[in-house]
Amino acid sequence: MSHEPARYDLFSRLLHWGIAAVMIYVMIVGYSLHFMTDARIFAFFSVTNMSLALVLTPLMAARFIWRFFRPKVPYGDMLQGHQKGLVHLLHEIFYLLIFVVLLSGFLMLEHGFAVFGAIDFPRPIANLDVNRFFFAVHRYACIALSAMIVLHVAAVIKHHCFARQAILRRML
Repeated sequence: MSHEPARYDLFSRLLHWGIAAVMIYVMIVGYSLHFMTDARIFAFFSVTNMSLALVLTPLMAARFIWRFFRPKVPYGDMLQGHQKGLVHLLHEIFYLLIFVVLLSGFLMLEHGFAVFGAIDFPRPIANLDVNRFFFAVHRYACIALSAMIVLHVAAVIKHHCFARQAILRRML
């Protein structure tokens, strides 16, 4: 009888789903900011987005570090050979993209902001050219991360619904 868990620990699952929900919200609102014409509404959602991203950053760091300490959850027969290596590579790219999106989002700031309207967060880099460079990095990283999220969800659907594998159960 194997002592390896069939699903991730509660902390890993909470981090996964909490970060996923906030990340999807932040990305949807981030893209929507381009269409907001009312300055007050734009400011509210922009500050809320930046505040949530500030909360996400240490949570992502905790999730990244925790993966080295949590119990391993084997794929069993769901993935074979090179598929396991590909999945690991894609997860590494996923983490990298999330960190690039979060960090470039702060480095592109041309002004500081009040975190949830309460605590001042200063502009990290006071150089407009550098801010604009990171804005471009942020934009392209968001596009790549969006594609990665779609790929991730599609893979879960493929394995869960079509291949009838218990891949989703590992994170529920």
